[in-house]
Amino acid sequence: MRSNSDMTLHSQRWLLIDGHLHSFSLSPRSIPNSPPQSPLYRRQATKQAKICEDINENFQLINTPALFLQSKKCYDLIPNSGKLVVFDKKLLVRKAFPAFIAHGTRAAPIWDSRSKSYTGMLTITDFITILHHCYHKEGKQNIANIIENKTIEEWKVISERDKGATGLISIDPMESLFTAAKMLLENKIHRLPVVDPRSGNTLYILTHKKILNHIYPYLIESQLDPFFDTAIQELGVGTYSDVKQLKYDSKLIEAMQFFAKTRVSAIPIIDDEGKVVDIYARFDVITLASRGRYSEMEMSIRECLQLRSSQKVTVMTCKATDSLIDVIKSIYSGQVHRLVVVNASQHVVGLVSLSDLFNFLVFRSNYLLKSKSELEEADEAEEAYFKEQFDFG
Repeated sequence: MRSNSDMTLHSQRWLLIDGHLHSFSLSPRSIPNSPPQSPLYRRQATKQAKICEDINENFQLINTPALFLQSKKCYDLIPNSGKLVVFDKKLLVRKAFPAFIAHGTRAAPIWDSRSKSYTGMLTITDFITILHHCYHKEGKQNIANIIENKTIEEWKVISERDKGATGLISIDPMESLFTAAKMLLENKIHRLPVVDPRSGNTLYILTHKKILNHIYPYLIESQLDPFFDTAIQELGVGTYSDVKQLKYDSKLIEAMQFFAKTRVSAIPIIDDEGKVVDIYARFDVITLASRGRYSEMEMSIRECLQLRSSQKVTVMTCKATDSLIDVIKSIYSGQVHRLVVVNASQHVVGLVSLSDLFNFLVFRSNYLLKSKSELEEADEAEEAYFKEQFDFG
């Protein structure tokens, strides 16, 4: 029963009847066309109002992002046209990472021309791992050698030897966005290829940001659950202890070590008074490759930030007392991946990222979730129920 017409988001509701979930929309379209002055119209409108009253009294209404994610497919996010950057595993590492900047992307599937299949992903995290690995295990004098002369395939052999082989984690285009968000969180990854099971072709790369952009109208236009007005710290959304902070004169290697050991995507930069003034993100590391300065691990954070193509970077912040929906609005409007949580003095007290938001919406909002088959059964029950109730003949 789900179709494009369900995008009338403000009228969609979730209904729990005898343990089964139902999605439905009570709108003027539910009433057959007839003149408003006619007795037939008044009878129909009265009957619809009675049904709404019965629903509110006898059934539990559920309206959650997790359930909305279950009703949408990964295919829904794939644009009609777009660009997908793919790297052959024989490509030199030194050519791969500058290509990220040239094509405005942060990750690319790796293609094995021998097996005619995708074998993994190359990401910014790989570049950080290469630098960290070379600095501590190969010696910083060998950093240039590995980046200049090693292929992606050769680097992956080293990487998998250190941290184990993972292969390509992907998803079917007909799987739900809920499953996609869950896979991103459980595998601690930020990019998930959507792969056609028939051809084996990679169709699209899903991210938390792209999923949020898709569900944002639903979050704003639907009737929000009470927890959306609750403060993020009260909900436990974000990190509020042991938040890594650096200063402009901190060394690059300190940031690299932190990125290599954690999944945190950015580090706030503070001044001598402890106020946040900038941010150093994982993506900033890639500028080292574009400038050929990947062996200069002892340079300061100030020097690293000066390598940015755009010098003006606005640090987006929020308060721990800000509501969940206000934080979502800020991340969406700024098209950023995280906000720095500050107090009234602009001192850093935490970080809230897209991963934190989805971790709450998917795992911790404590709502009843059903499998695909159960939802299909619920749809059939819903169709029979409303067909009977709205039979005006």
